[in-house]
Amino acid sequence: MTQKTRSSARTAEPRRTPLILLILLGVAALAAALLHKDNPLNRSAQEYARSVAVASAGVYVSLRTVNAFLSTAQEVEVGGSLVVSGTAQPFKILEPLDDTIERIASIVFMTMVVTGLLGVAMGPVSAVGAALICAALALWVTDRLIGRQDLVVLLARRLSWYGAFLAVALPLAFLLSALIADQLTAQVWDENNAIVTEITAPITVADTEPDAGFWSVVQTAEDYRDLAWNIYERADELIGSYIAILSVFLFKILVLPLILTGAFFIAIRFFAHRP
Repeated sequence: MTQKTRSSARTAEPRRTPLILLILLGVAALAAALLHKDNPLNRSAQEYARSVAVASAGVYVSLRTVNAFLSTAQEVEVGGSLVVSGTAQPFKILEPLDDTIERIASIVFMTMVVTGLLGVAMGPVSAVGAALICAALALWVTDRLIGRQDLVVLLARRLSWYGAFLAVALPLAFLLSALIADQLTAQVWDENNAIVTEITAPITVADTEPDAGFWSVVQTAEDYRDLAWNIYERADELIGSYIAILSVFLFKILVLPLILTGAFFIAIRFFAHRP
């Protein structure tokens, strides 16, 4: 190879990141892995997940209260007083509504569990991502010391990008969701929550007025009948509102974060596999 060719090859060779900078970045990534609990990005994402979990827990309690009321109503015989009987059960017509409420409650419960899991897992997953970045930087440093190996460089580059996805992009997707989800769903939530509150208020009075309790509202069989038929007559509104509220939860904790996470993943994959 002539002197001119060697000179051209050196000129075409990409500039390398200084070794000391790689070491410092590796130390920073290791610190991020060990101190993930103090990472403000992780804390914000976890707080968002917990807020959705708390809200879904409140809706779950409401659903189970209505479910219990409807289940009991099906066993009540209407007479001069409340008498539980298996011989005459005029409120058996409420059974389909009761079953639907129970199914919605089960989905809300699963959403609450998933949300709680995300809140707990966000920090450890971020720590794993930071550890991958640290491992990638360690490979780069090793490569500098032993001489350039294409396979090592390729592995380090992919580890660093996928580590960045776990450490930064994933919690960032939930943080962005926290900033925009409420704005997108506030109207739907307010309208449907008002409908649910209006319909179920008489049977959830024990939650808001412990001293009064349910039986201060339902003192006769006629009161019980009126409440049961009110729910039956407005069943379409009640079910529709509960489904809308469930949709808000799914959008806030699954749909929107998945859309943002998918966008980040596509970008990360592009750079990780870029020649």
